[in-house]
Amino acid sequence: MRKGFAAVLIVAMLLLGVALVSAQIVPEDDFTMTVRVESAFVRAAPSLDAEVVASLFDDDRLEAVGRNLDGLWFQVRRLGRMNNIGWVFNEVVSWDFLPENLPLTEFETGRTGPALLTTDPGFAAFMEDNANLRTEPALTGEILTVVPVGSTVPVLERNQDGTWLRVHYLGTEGWIAEFTVRKFANVFDLALAEGLPPLKTFAILIIPPEVQLAQLQRLRDFMTNSRALSDQLASYWLTVQRGETMPCAPPAFVEEYMATAQDIRELPELDRYLPQVTDGIFNLNVAIELLYICGTFNPDVVQRARNGAINARVIFDANLERLDNLEENIIIIE
Repeated sequence: MRKGFAAVLIVAMLLLGVALVSAQIVPEDDFTMTVRVESAFVRAAPSLDAEVVASLFDDDRLEAVGRNLDGLWFQVRRLGRMNNIGWVFNEVVSWDFLPENLPLTEFETGRTGPALLTTDPGFAAFMEDNANLRTEPALTGEILTVVPVGSTVPVLERNQDGTWLRVHYLGTEGWIAEFTVRKFANVFDLALAEGLPPLKTFAILIIPPEVQLAQLQRLRDFMTNSRALSDQLASYWLTVQRGETMPCAPPAFVEEYMATAQDIRELPELDRYLPQVTDGIFNLNVAIELLYICGTFNPDVVQRARNGAINARVIFDANLERLDNLEENIIIIE
């Protein structure tokens, strides 16, 4: 009886050990990435001036284990390995995870301001727009610098209603508007900054959700069509770039998206989306313009047209995602 019990106990312990090991090696997030350029370097620190420690090649797969101060570099290791090999610049890899979910593992390289971070504050924000870093959580605050789109910055605190975040950007600490970052699901888990003045109160015009959604859908339809045209033109100019002769069949130039003061009252977010939409339209029309000239072009001219189409596509993709996030916050009460 005792021997049988002991055998069962040992088996149970072994099974429990397997379960524990399995739990340890399955990550909460899949931080795998793929090299998307012909070759690239891994560096000892997150800087183009840092020592080269390894080489990467197209389609190599890696695991990200950390990010630097502005989130433009990833600390990586090879899949299945325990040792980190160094840092790669984010533009040489492609990934599907959220960089803000990576831990902050490097605190000094690239720092230009006086503020020091020595530990990861546990919160980070991915910039969906350029943001003015201000001295206080208000538009009246002095602008310290601009935090660029695509960065991932440590978040330290929030204001009373979560509309402003105090962040650390390369050694400078200040406030950015919450709407400039990817949707911050747990904004009220952040510590509330001390010593803030009371929030100002304003008379608020209530716009029915149905009206807001109609405005949103009108902009989405415009950007979806413009994005599709951008994609077609990027493929067209790539074919020309490869030396093939293509017919000139120019589409009409894309007109500016028209929005009245009433449209903006009905969907205030239009006020910050429209400058980017206009930028996308400009790039799109750069790609269209050559089709009206037609003829033979040198490679630099073709590359400029293709870049215009690609830039337009990137802009429309980013803003379509922002519209999706906005739509989630517009609630229709049945």
